[in-house]
Amino acid sequence: MTLSRRTVLAAPAALLPLGAGAQGSYPDRPIAMIVPFAPGGSPDIAARIVVPKMTELLGQSVVVENRAGAGSVIGTRAVVQARPDGYTALMGSISFMMAPLTMEPRPFDPAATLRVASLVATVPYVLVVRADAPAKTLAEFHRWVANAPPNSLNYGSSGSGTPLHMGGAMYDLFMGTRMTHVAYRGSSPALQDLLGGQVQAVFADLPAAAGHIRAGTLRLLAVLVPERLPAYPDVPSMKESDPRLADYDIYTWAMLCLPKATPDAPVRRLHDAAVGAARDPATAARLRELGFDIIASTPEAGDAILAREQAKWDRLIKAAGIKVDL
Repeated sequence: MTLSRRTVLAAPAALLPLGAGAQGSYPDRPIAMIVPFAPGGSPDIAARIVVPKMTELLGQSVVVENRAGAGSVIGTRAVVQARPDGYTALMGSISFMMAPLTMEPRPFDPAATLRVASLVATVPYVLVVRADAPAKTLAEFHRWVANAPPNSLNYGSSGSGTPLHMGGAMYDLFMGTRMTHVAYRGSSPALQDLLGGQVQAVFADLPAAAGHIRAGTLRLLAVLVPERLPAYPDVPSMKESDPRLADYDIYTWAMLCLPKATPDAPVRRLHDAAVGAARDPATAARLRELGFDIIASTPEAGDAILAREQAKWDRLIKAAGIKVDL
């Protein structure tokens, strides 16, 4: 199930003593916000929208750093291994939790090694093709893939082990088809190759694809969440299009996390800044315009969501038999 604002209500826990690494007036120097993908995807877009207001609220610069690779593992591991003093944070999509679950041995356990400052927003995933593709509708896409020789159609994603990789893998699993997965370092480069004809479809996050959809260069065929989106009421969901896709539900988030041992005081300071930025009228309007649903969870609710989603996706990944080499 996708998240709603009702899922994130939680009573604040009492503050623990402030650790030595965060003593004094926090923050007193710039904060690195690592995005584990190339520029242009949902977490990068969300980070760059909220960072100016966060900088204003914190009184210190927040600097976005893109560290792409291994389906988000490289950038996420940099945060997991960082000093837990509140000066290194992660703005991640759901991939930072999902990608390690596809790898043996697992590079780290996301829920055990990270704590959440806030689930800032959720983002629907979509299926897009070029405007001149043979499939003009989702029903035509189903027929296109079913009738194509196995592995002759390529689909792009934001990286191996990401939910967008899962989008294609689960489609093949449920529909009994075989497409070839092509992994990129984010949605934006995958979409560029779709425009260039190197792949025939992309399972993408809506904010990254929205500009191309508005420009008419890409055709939006489906939303990957169970219900249609208010902004695109004529676009069907995968679930409604075929009984075999009844359990199809792929979405992501913009979640702000820190190393697990980070003391409560900097976590709550970053929570307040991120939520204050997301709820700022101008910032909120921009996020919603690009397809984000603002959640602004508490840290406690965010930790619970991360643990719950990790357990769910661990089961699904094992059922689908998906394994990725780091």
